[in-house]
Amino acid sequence: MKTSKRMSFRIVLALVLIMSLLAGCSSSKNNNKNQGSPSTASAPNSSSPADTAAESSEPAKEVTLKILFPGDPPKDLDAVNDAIAKKLKADGLNFKLDYTWAPWDTYWNKQSLVVAGGEGFDLTWSHISNLPQSVAKTVLMPIDEFLESDGQQLKESTPDYMWKGVQIGGKTYAIPRVVPTAQSNDTYQIRGDLRKKYQLPEIKTIADFEKFLDAVKADDPTMLPVYGIDGLVREYASSYYTNGDFFASSFYIDVNEQPLKVKNLLASDAFEQVMNKAREWYKKGYLAKDPSSINGEFVKGTVAAAGSNVLRPTETIDALKSNVPEAEMEYVQFNSDKPKYIFSSTDNLLAVLSTSKHPKEAIQFVNWMRSSQENYDLFSLGVQDINYKADGNSASYEGIAPEKQYLPISWAWTDMRFAKFSKNITPDQLDVIKKWDENAVKTPLIGFSIDSEPVKNELAKVDAIRKEYVLSAAVGPVSSGMVDFSSVKEKMLKRVEEAGIDKILAEYQKQLDAYLAAQQ
Repeated sequence: MKTSKRMSFRIVLALVLIMSLLAGCSSSKNNNKNQGSPSTASAPNSSSPADTAAESSEPAKEVTLKILFPGDPPKDLDAVNDAIAKKLKADGLNFKLDYTWAPWDTYWNKQSLVVAGGEGFDLTWSHISNLPQSVAKTVLMPIDEFLESDGQQLKESTPDYMWKGVQIGGKTYAIPRVVPTAQSNDTYQIRGDLRKKYQLPEIKTIADFEKFLDAVKADDPTMLPVYGIDGLVREYASSYYTNGDFFASSFYIDVNEQPLKVKNLLASDAFEQVMNKAREWYKKGYLAKDPSSINGEFVKGTVAAAGSNVLRPTETIDALKSNVPEAEMEYVQFNSDKPKYIFSSTDNLLAVLSTSKHPKEAIQFVNWMRSSQENYDLFSLGVQDINYKADGNSASYEGIAPEKQYLPISWAWTDMRFAKFSKNITPDQLDVIKKWDENAVKTPLIGFSIDSEPVKNELAKVDAIRKEYVLSAAVGPVSSGMVDFSSVKEKMLKRVEEAGIDKILAEYQKQLDAYLAAQQ
């Protein structure tokens, strides 16, 4: 599946004891393939939206909302669903939730199949990277009229620019989650306790970072200095818009160049610099000799730094502390004094399938869920003291039996007003998260989405070639540093040219020009 920038679905997320908020994607786009867990910040309580119920002296007929989600059902789902139904009814919404779970590798196909079969599924998870294709194939329904009539809480609490990111052809097709989006994937999470041990200053530059990696390597040969090169994007390509993950894109648009042009990322100087740095780090022993065996090792305490999303430390801190009690987590983002850009205003989405029999009620439900702390916690964490423990503005599973630890895919609907972070996240770190998007530059590309259908054959060929060399920020032969980019550059570029990269770029440029013209 795909996520926001750098949203990669990593198995480690299922181990953590906090609500999953990714990437990421970040991300990477492989960071959300696991059940979520409590994470996130405090929020004011507001009243439940009982006013969304039909005004009638007669009890409303019970509506069953059919929900299609990826992955596996969380534990204790039936009991939590009963509690949700009772709370909904008390608030004037006579709804019950009925889930269907589809494997990750067949999820998008499952969406298409239930629509083609006319099955009346209502709510579903989607992602900004897949939104244009879903709309083009009429998988999703525009929801503007239902937001207007039954989604006032959603409209008021979600920034306008985030709504712009889920609009195609002037219509709104999904409900975005509300999380930091300004290049939030271009970071590292590091062992702050080790930095202090080595008496190194706070890391702000790539030179600072390499001193840290040197110190780790010299001090403990059993510890890997760094996993992944995600954070290097900020160093060499900070103004580049790509189609999701930098390492999964074949094109870029530099927002500091005018007029805006769609160019071949694989042929760019920035791409080459990133890959050359990966090779340098590999030869110095900073990167793993066998990167496929390392993913997830950060929480075990055997990796000193890892490519990250700004929210990922909230997902990994509890697992790390359980393995290394003295461990401390710190954020690193290079060039923190330079502008951060918002290219895409969202990543994970809730949407209504086009064959839904209850679109109005689906929006009423999401509006209800994101209208109060109580409702949000119930849907995201389950029943307090049965499925999770509250500790002030934090949440944990301490003292909760494993079979009662309710871990839904709560990263799909995160609302930063209500989310609860681990108590192991410091106030300073929370402050970084909450203020991440402050003063970020909102680019003209917010709301621009690529429709790859006209060039899907060429794109499939180019992507296959790209994956041979890059694949991801950690395990591709070039991106892992195992292969010198200069030794394969000419051959790779010749192959992607023959596969049709120029046709792809021309098509995307046409779409970009049309989008920009429509904004004037």
